[in-house]
Amino acid sequence: MNSANKHTLLLIDDKPANLIALKSILEKPNREIITCNSGNEGLQILLKEKVSLILVDVQMPEMDGYEFVEITKQHPNTANIPTIFVTAISEEAKYINKAYDLGAIDFLFKPLVSEITRKKVDSFLKIWDYDQELKNLNEKLIAKNGELEQFANIIAHDLKSPLNNITSLIEFIEEEHLMEVNQEATEMFDMVKTSARSMSKLIDDLLHYSKNVENNQGKETINIFSEVNAVIKLINPNSNTRITKENLNHNINFQPVAFKQIIQNLISNAVKYNDKEITEITITFNEELHQISIKDNGPGIPENQGEKIFQMFYTLGQASRGDSGTGMGLNLVRKLAERNEVKVYLNTEYKDGSEFIISNLKIS
Repeated sequence: MNSANKHTLLLIDDKPANLIALKSILEKPNREIITCNSGNEGLQILLKEKVSLILVDVQMPEMDGYEFVEITKQHPNTANIPTIFVTAISEEAKYINKAYDLGAIDFLFKPLVSEITRKKVDSFLKIWDYDQELKNLNEKLIAKNGELEQFANIIAHDLKSPLNNITSLIEFIEEEHLMEVNQEATEMFDMVKTSARSMSKLIDDLLHYSKNVENNQGKETINIFSEVNAVIKLINPNSNTRITKENLNHNINFQPVAFKQIIQNLISNAVKYNDKEITEITITFNEELHQISIKDNGPGIPENQGEKIFQMFYTLGQASRGDSGTGMGLNLVRKLAERNEVKVYLNTEYKDGSEFIISNLKIS
């Protein structure tokens, strides 16, 4: 941060002598100090000047300091300008509390002590500089994220295009030369198509991950039962899957898209990696513990893998009933849970399959 940043200070007092004294205390080479004698005049100046700090007298005719600050805090262009009250009013709590309630950052009591006045103003200007630097970095970050998202979409398109071409070419060869292709070649073609689909899915997952982790909508009151039903309808599991729902008719505070993504991933995994003839999944809400449990009767997950499965690209290598996993789903689940201030973990004590817990839920 540049310590020699140029600052503009606005001093407001109805007594010219007070303005002269305060200006003499605060003058520095890297500061422009503007003075005026009323709140109305101060408001006019704020329309034209970029001000870093306001020092305003409390007791003024027509518009006192409280009224002036109340007006500035209502306008987005001036609401964040730090303001110090300069006052001869007693230091009673009711006056101080009123000022802080309005948004003032501090008080200077008359008669002013020069060294204290300088140090307070210097400190608040440093805070202003940090705040401005943070805003600039945030704006740059937002712009960079937009560029990265656009770049990711372009890369995804450019990577998927040749994969789609490979798949189409293989299918064309199979159709045109069906009688000439032997069993070994057919198996090799199937391997190529499977690899292409896996790579395409990985690209989609990476793109989906980058968007969902950073750009979810705000929290809302959602009904667990309704959201779970919507996810099950979307997944559309086959007739060999039985899903039991227990005590789900409760409302929680959660980002809707994130909640659906978490539930969808956990249910899909329970179906995909199940090794039984009938897949059984039980989804339960415990209102005393504020948690959702998703149990299945699958092969289970080794206890020493309980945390590793949430790592990016980590897979157990288990056989699945569909496309193989990319090791991103549970990492995304963990990230989305963290954004909603909840925890998702594997209950390693459950031995009849797998049990995932979504805990620390906020009940609405």
